[in-house]
Amino acid sequence: MIFDSIKNMENYKNYPELYSVLRFLHELESEALPAPDTVIREGTAFCNPVVLTSKDEADCVYEAHRKYIDLHYIVEGSELIRTADPDFLEPLGAYDPEKDIRFFSGSAFGSYVLNSGDFMVCYPSDAHKVAIAPKEPSEIRKIVVKIKA
Repeated sequence: MIFDSIKNMENYKNYPELYSVLRFLHELESEALPAPDTVIREGTAFCNPVVLTSKDEADCVYEAHRKYIDLHYIVEGSELIRTADPDFLEPLGAYDPEKDIRFFSGSAFGSYVLNSGDFMVCYPSDAHKVAIAPKEPSEIRKIVVKIKA
């Protein structure tokens, strides 16, 4: 898992796939959201805009993926994301290979508040619970990038 700010993107120059995604995000116009399924790197990375209202943690569950790494980039707002190792969580159903997702419940290993300009990279070993309101529910505008694992 990586938690950082887009202003530090030069730290990732030695990681070409991640760096190209961060450059793409950095070059977007301020507060702009890309069209759904925008291809960043053919065959390896695409993204989707997400606009949601954060909610109470009790209304959120962990998710984990096998085929893709998730990169959550906050354009506007604040979002609390909790992370945990899926091996220490309780599965809530089977893995769905078509949607590349499995849901879980359990306790967090880490908690991170992402604000505008922050990003978090969640690898397949990082279950993540998203859309949690850090304080009161509010609108979040973000971009979720899927990077082939």
